[in-house]
Amino acid sequence: MELNEISKKLETIGIPVAYLKFTKPQKLPFIVFFESGTEIEGADSLNLYRRVDINIELYSDSKPKGIKIERKIESLFSDTPIHKDGDVYLPDEEMYMTSFSFETIQSIEED
Repeated sequence: MELNEISKKLETIGIPVAYLKFTKPQKLPFIVFFESGTEIEGADSLNLYRRVDINIELYSDSKPKGIKIERKIESLFSDTPIHKDGDVYLPDEEMYMTSFSFETIQSIEED
């Protein structure tokens, strides 16, 4: 799954979505997603695919409000194993962050 596909899926939730960061502050709730690592693999001295670790962070003003969005995220990515990494309260920002991670495989096209 490519980054643009992930973005399109997340946008269907109906809240602001950005890759890595927004250019200006957002009202809660919002989602940020990003690549957190890549492993390039192949066979016979050729790189054929990459395993990409994807992180999704949901920011909300209360845990009960965020749960509904969490379930939507889980549903959107039900075709791949997804791990909910946990909840963090950010006191300086007065918000909750719930993070998810999963691995996607992308084929490497020859030019």
